[in-house]
Amino acid sequence: MTLDRPRFSTTSLREGYDMQEVDQAIDLIFENLELAEPRFGAERITDLRFTPVRLRQGYDIGEVDTWLDLAAAETARRASGGAPPEQAPPVPGPAPEAQPHPQAAPQPVSAPQPQAAPARSSYEPTRSSAITEVSSGGPALYLILVAILVVVGVIAYALFA
Repeated sequence: MTLDRPRFSTTSLREGYDMQEVDQAIDLIFENLELAEPRFGAERITDLRFTPVRLRQGYDIGEVDTWLDLAAAETARRASGGAPPEQAPPVPGPAPEAQPHPQAAPQPVSAPQPQAAPARSSYEPTRSSAITEVSSGGPALYLILVAILVVVGVIAYALFA
């Protein structure tokens, strides 16, 4: 299985994952998969949590979770010694018939290696009562500032007029 760089649908009215956080995680996953000896395993991918966003652009939660499951399965496969598809060993064809040697002892047959199970899907949006998002405020900040100036002006007029 080859893992391709994903292109997720975006949401703005529904809840989605913070786009910057997801992009950073995907970059780290691809960097990890390119290493000969990975820095982290599939467990870390399944433990990823992203900030849910509402009323602004975010990635579709279901699409991100599905791709992360694939990435975790690929990471587990490579960690268990599975070769990437480009380096897969050739499939042996039928062996030519050989003359049995009377002294040769039978070779033990090794049991097939178990396949890595796909990673469980445990991505839940995080919920917290703490304020986790801080922004510059944009137009709302200017509106509040103007309202404060109007109130101060009315109070000053009432006191000094």
